[in-house]
Amino acid sequence: MQVTLQPSGAVLTIKPGERILEAAQRLGYDCPQSCRNGNCHVCAALLVDGRVRQEGQVRDHGELFTCIAEPLEDCTLLWDGVLALGELPVRKLACQVSECVALGGDVWRVRLRAPAGKPPRYHAGQYLMIERENGEKSAFSLASAPHRGRDLELHVLARENSARALIDQLQRQGIARVELPFGDTHLAELPEGPLVLIAAGTGMAQMHSLIEHCRAQGFKYPVHLYWGVRRPEDFYSLEHWDEWQQLPNLYLHKVVSDLCGWEGRCGLLHEAVCEDITELSSVQVYASGSPAMIYATLDALVSAGMDAHQMRADVFAYAPRNG
Repeated sequence: MQVTLQPSGAVLTIKPGERILEAAQRLGYDCPQSCRNGNCHVCAALLVDGRVRQEGQVRDHGELFTCIAEPLEDCTLLWDGVLALGELPVRKLACQVSECVALGGDVWRVRLRAPAGKPPRYHAGQYLMIERENGEKSAFSLASAPHRGRDLELHVLARENSARALIDQLQRQGIARVELPFGDTHLAELPEGPLVLIAAGTGMAQMHSLIEHCRAQGFKYPVHLYWGVRRPEDFYSLEHWDEWQQLPNLYLHKVVSDLCGWEGRCGLLHEAVCEDITELSSVQVYASGSPAMIYATLDALVSAGMDAHQMRADVFAYAPRNG
């Protein structure tokens, strides 16, 4: 039998005689619950369709308690707060602005500190939404890694008026109202193989989080970072860059696309990747940049032998390609 959960859309396959909460936990879901006897009501859900047996009675509608309800046929439940394996609850926090400093290339490092007793929960590579004075929200990748606890880091490119206004707001108010975490391009689990990280501009923030997480977790496989900008002066200062250069399994590549003649590498990011890594079948690729850049990179790497499922990018969720 199957139980479909709304609003998440998750589908649970129930074994004969198994109760709903028991099945959900067996399948790796994090469910609201406190006890297992139906007295606390924490695990309550609304039966939308189907029939269940609860305390000897058959029910076909209304509230049920998932810890004691046994499906008799396929059912649909309205059950809020159920999280899939690796999924974290979205929370709103008012954070102190602990630092707002220019890094070069018109990029600012913004450091936030979450309230005591409310450490933010997120996976390396996820992003947050920050509230502006007009009530609108803007997305920024988290450059910090989860082991940093209450301390969050963002890299903000402040060339446009709206971004400069946000920096001014944070400096004036000293408080940032944020909501997190978002995004499925993360490292909830480390892969058993090499990583290729591709970042355009401040897409480096997401890769910064991934690298710092790998470093904290003792990741032993090779990690290849490709960081691209239009002009050499667009590269900005990264606090841990010198330390990264000493890591035996981390390979750092800076690539400039529009202005050749500098002492480093020129061209497009996917060209550099294909030049260096001739066997792409065993790598996992994480990429951050504009939709045009991401899809051009995907097409180039697939043509070079990568399976499309090996590449992850937030663009695939917020700007899906038609066809």
